[in-house]
Amino acid sequence: MSDERNALTSRITPAEEAARESRHEVLRELLGAYADRELPPETVAQIDAHLIGCAECRSALEVHDAVRTRLATERPAAPSPALRARIAAAIDAAPAPVVVQAPAPQTVPQRSIVWLAVAGWIAAVVLAIALVVQLPASRQSAGGVRPIGAPVQQVSLLGGIVDDYTRVSRGDLPGRARDLSAVRAAVSFPIEPLRAPDLRLLGAWTTDVRGEPAAVLAYRLRDRLVVQYLVAEDAFFRHPAVRTAVADRHLLTAADGARALVAWPGTSTGTVLVGDVPSEWLQSIWRSERAH
Repeated sequence: MSDERNALTSRITPAEEAARESRHEVLRELLGAYADRELPPETVAQIDAHLIGCAECRSALEVHDAVRTRLATERPAAPSPALRARIAAAIDAAPAPVVVQAPAPQTVPQRSIVWLAVAGWIAAVVLAIALVVQLPASRQSAGGVRPIGAPVQQVSLLGGIVDDYTRVSRGDLPGRARDLSAVRAAVSFPIEPLRAPDLRLLGAWTTDVRGEPAAVLAYRLRDRLVVQYLVAEDAFFRHPAVRTAVADRHLLTAADGARALVAWPGTSTGTVLVGDVPSEWLQSIWRSERAH
């Protein structure tokens, strides 16, 4: 836990601490249902966010998962003779099923089969030609990783995002995953969550990054918090250091202390991904997005 978070915790009032502990108890009681995947999405999102900062609940969840795995491998107990006798009696007493004769299958004319085969062959040829035409373009767009040529705090957009991430990571998330539709309605650019493996959407909300409207999507990645900032295309490309870093379809990489950042342009937006995680984790998310 960082010194900043310790300083923030020391300023919590007794009433706030009691409310937080009460919420913690409620979430801990739900861990069994969470492990069994029996909770609604909004409750799952709350527990996901709570697990990032609560080692106690992560340990309790490991116990639930271990018990769940053990029960799944245990052989069920054999029924007693009395139970088997009652089941057999119930089957014997049940009325006989009514058999409905299925209609005879309709034959397909031989000419139709030939035309279907020809149409399938033509579709396969067209698909193969399209793949051959697109192959050189996909090779040219491979792109690589390029560090930004300026300090993060000297780039207004990136410095503002780091400051906002620092604030967000100190406390509870402002939004939940179910708020994604409200975020889409609040901004003028498209919003699509990231789809990388092991990445789970926790919350979505809007904010202002040094005068620029931004959509914010928070994710859980390996029990760590990763936050995606989406801004309009013109705001993303405004600083020349950003334009240079992402030229030729490169991925921008940067660091601010322990925080890693990566950034890339979309069709009409720009994404900045930040987290207190290794830069390689964020880069793998970008590669997974390009694979879709």
